[in-house]
Amino acid sequence: MVVSMTGFGRGEFSDQGWKVTVELKTVNHRYLDVNIRTNGHYFGLEEVVRAYIKEKFSRGRIDLYIKIEELEDKERMVKLDKALLQGYIEVLREIQNELPGAPPITLDQIIRLPEVIQLSSEEIDVDELSQVVLKALEIASLNAINMRGIEGQKLAKDIQKRLESIRTSIQFIEQRAPFVVTHYQEQLLNNLNELLKGTSLSEERFLQEIAIFADRCNIDEEIVRFSSHVEQFSKTLKAEEPVGRKLDFLIQEMNREINTIGSKANDLEIAKKVVEVKSELEKIREQVQNIE
Repeated sequence: MVVSMTGFGRGEFSDQGWKVTVELKTVNHRYLDVNIRTNGHYFGLEEVVRAYIKEKFSRGRIDLYIKIEELEDKERMVKLDKALLQGYIEVLREIQNELPGAPPITLDQIIRLPEVIQLSSEEIDVDELSQVVLKALEIASLNAINMRGIEGQKLAKDIQKRLESIRTSIQFIEQRAPFVVTHYQEQLLNNLNELLKGTSLSEERFLQEIAIFADRCNIDEEIVRFSSHVEQFSKTLKAEEPVGRKLDFLIQEMNREINTIGSKANDLEIAKKVVEVKSELEKIREQVQNIE
């Protein structure tokens, strides 16, 4: 099943004195790129989240915002870092000695010194918090995956429609190709006497040149390969695993074959169809860039 790389999901879960809200946004990216933001510092939590995301997603840029709230009041403790305070005081006294007449050190200044007074709480059980986060993340991920799936089916329908247009054009090219050499040969044979006047070419030699031209214009192999790529592409769209990279490769191969057909065919009508096919391939390529 084709899955888009564009999606959004939100999940919320409360337990064990915690409320966790997760917002997950995904957009297209060549590889899996995960960016995690939280409203605090929770050591070890990011590794758990990344591991879960890698199980659920294979490609795309994924932006996660995790909001963690405490539902229960926890015991708070105020601590004084005496060693740090002593260091600050020594520096402040040195400054006073360098600046005669400076005002004395006040209690208000001491309170404002960074990290001298620290507020701490009871130690967080990371494993317990991780379980709550994973529950919220699971809800958000499922919502995003559902959205990506719906988007993917729309992409698949559009691509299948364009593949049908391409098949029609290739059938025209396949039917037209034999007449290119035949038409060219008829033109030359009708003017054979005029073309041979004043030259040393024999009729046999001239016919050999026609055969060489026919060989150079032959696009049978390219048509077979192109048609094979189209069928592989169509089957791949129905696969269950992520298919974006394979589809991208097949598009490149189809472009290579259609370019060769255009350069070898030497026919205006075929050239027009080649342009149409290349236009459809470019539109499909743009869609494929957003498929996981």
